Amino acid sequence: MHVSGWARVRLYTAVAAGAVGLLVGVGVSVLARLDGVRSHLAWTGMVVVPLYALAVWLVRHRPDHPQARRLLLIAAVSGLSVGVESVVRWVYRDAGEVGWLWYGNFVHQFLNVVSSVAGGVLLACYPDGTADKPWQRRLVAGLWWLLPFPLLMLLTHRTLVVSPYLFEGSAPDPPASPFFTGWLEPLGPLVEVLFTSSAAAAIGAAVLLMRYAQSRGTHRLRMRPLAYTIFISLPVFGTLAVMLMLHVPEDSPWFLLVSFLSFPVLLMFPVSIAISVLRYRMFDIDVALRRSAVYGVLVVVIAAVYVALAAAPGLALGNQVPVQLAVVLTVVAAVVFQPLRRRLESAADRWVFGERANRYQLVTSFGSTLEQAVDLDELLPRLAETVRRGLSAAWVRVAVRGDDPGTWLAVPTGTSGTPSGDPALVEELRHQDEVVGRIECGARDDGYDETDRELLAVLAGQAATAIANVRLTARLSEQVAELARSRARIVAAQDGERRRIERDIHDGVQQAVVALLTKLRLARNQLARGESPGALLVETQADASELLTDLRELAHGIHPPVLTDGGLVAAVEARAGRLPLGVTVHSDDSTRARRFGPEVEAAAYFVACEALTNVVKHAHASQADVSVTTEDGLLRLQVRDDGKGINGSGSHGHGLTNLRDRVEALGGRLRIEGPASGGTRLDAALPIGAADA
Repeated sequence: MHVSGWARVRLYTAVAAGAVGLLVGVGVSVLARLDGVRSHLAWTGMVVVPLYALAVWLVRHRPDHPQARRLLLIAAVSGLSVGVESVVRWVYRDAGEVGWLWYGNFVHQFLNVVSSVAGGVLLACYPDGTADKPWQRRLVAGLWWLLPFPLLMLLTHRTLVVSPYLFEGSAPDPPASPFFTGWLEPLGPLVEVLFTSSAAAAIGAAVLLMRYAQSRGTHRLRMRPLAYTIFISLPVFGTLAVMLMLHVPEDSPWFLLVSFLSFPVLLMFPVSIAISVLRYRMFDIDVALRRSAVYGVLVVVIAAVYVALAAAPGLALGNQVPVQLAVVLTVVAAVVFQPLRRRLESAADRWVFGERANRYQLVTSFGSTLEQAVDLDELLPRLAETVRRGLSAAWVRVAVRGDDPGTWLAVPTGTSGTPSGDPALVEELRHQDEVVGRIECGARDDGYDETDRELLAVLAGQAATAIANVRLTARLSEQVAELARSRARIVAAQDGERRRIERDIHDGVQQAVVALLTKLRLARNQLARGESPGALLVETQADASELLTDLRELAHGIHPPVLTDGGLVAAVEARAGRLPLGVTVHSDDSTRARRFGPEVEAAAYFVACEALTNVVKHAHASQADVSVTTEDGLLRLQVRDDGKGINGSGSHGHGLTNLRDRVEALGGRLRIEGPASGGTRLDAALPIGAADA
């Protein structure tokens, strides 16, 4: 990331200042053999050095990020504080005079308050570097007003308030403050409480916990490790703050014990930040590290925390109790904290390598879950998660072919983890020599071996069968639903046909019969009066002939006699002959002479009639061809015309929909399309089977 030249100079200065402070602190403490060198080195090695290393690493990757700069500021002033502590102890031991003490104490206090304020700002703005709400931003800006506290300590106290960590063991009596101002003395207790309680850091921690409770998604995941660390640290630092405010002697056993316990707790702060960076890409840093290396570092950190917790009682009470008792306390602490160490190492193993499931149990449990999977949206994510757990893959993606073998479905797919880059391991999902999908696995640090491939093959075999079954179930469900809909349409069509026949009889035949009855009554009356009804009877005879023709037409509409007497081809030819259109019927002699079941013949006849009627009404055609053939146990009917054609295929009105339902109810299929040569083509195929007569 690009930063300005002046900003880069400031960052280099901070890095150098922290390094110089650490070198001076460690060098003076060891070479001069100062009192309390063990605790001084423990603080430096367990808290300041890890914090400094993390800050330098973050600034190297994101020098433009405000959180990285704040962490570097905390680390740099902490390193300088270590150096100041060592120099002050060294000068005091060799010089003995304390008139100069306010200089060193002031610098030490100022560095501590800078670290506290920067820490409070970092926590309040965690993880992205900015506060969410206006009141939080005002609070963060107000924290910097705590920087004058060291000067206020000099102004409001008659004697110096010497930091308890500046000396260890024989601390000097605090000398008079050179800047004491009497009228400010009432503010002294409040200033001291706010200073010794690290108010800025406490406020920042409270804001972070509040924001964590309200956060969601990735933002919450990035905050979680540090939020948990704050929860763990509350009792330790709360107790320590109370002890400082109550002026508990620095060399008392309890003060020393709580101080030593704070070391491993403070170590968890940089560790928590590092976890968020490595696992959740905080600060947008994407670092590829070997899992074994990450796990090794975590194990070392956990071991350091365990050693610190175990050694804290012995180190804190070493000068207060006999050596034998201190050793016993150390052993007891080691036994007590051993379960915690095992839990932390187990958690680190799960975090780095994932759940190492027993592979036999994995296959068995996955097989049982397949019985409950009812659709691909449920099955594919389960498969992806099972494969990722079993192989410890970075990510897994399952892709499935569509019903058309040449297509891959965009959704549904199953993913576990965040896919990135090319897959390192791919396994096809095969069912009965057909590829129904594939499983793609992301790269793994140590690669995949033959055992991994065998496990993936077993899971793929189970999944392929399950995918095929789910699809078959879906198709059967769709067919059952379509069958129910087609039956409903057939019933509706039958009802409509009955109503049509009723209307034809009522409006046509019935009225003609009524007219005949009326004329016959008139003829009878004429005979009764002695008149000749000859002309009326001739008219009645003509009306009866017309009625007979209407009845024949009505019967033809229901079921033409020629279909029963002459067969399918003869009935189609008879129908074609009555149309105002040139229609040619093609069929071989064997098909003409062959009879089919009444249901098959009726369905084929009405398909041909409806198709030819549509040609006359809509196609504007001059010629139509009808082909009736038998092939592979199917009766095939094709109607073609040279009209204007149709766009695409599918449903084209209620008439053809009813025909399709009628054909499919017999197990056949109906297809309508517009060929490239023009016109329209209707193809119907009906199974002959047992219906063949």
